Amino acid sequence: MSTPTTTTAPGTSRSAGSRLARVLLWSGAVITAAATIALLVILALYFVQQDPPTGFYFTALWGFPLGFVLLIAYLLFSINRRRRGTGIG
Repeated sequence: MSTPTTTTAPGTSRSAGSRLARVLLWSGAVITAAATIALLVILALYFVQQDPPTGFYFTALWGFPLGFVLLIAYLLFSINRRRRGTGIG
């Protein structure tokens, strides 16, 4: 049994959409991971009774919402592509 393959020319909308989906996913994951690390640093510094630098607050405060919005955008983009029948990847 062989799986059917589809052929698409380089530079078509499928590869461009796949690239956009990949950028959304990776940027959302990296930003969310950075915000998680910043939050852990803030908690660790509070545990040793020191004041965290404001950059950690900024990263945690804006990183989580931005990262989650990018991940939700990836999810909606993927759902839309599956409904159109172009698949992911």
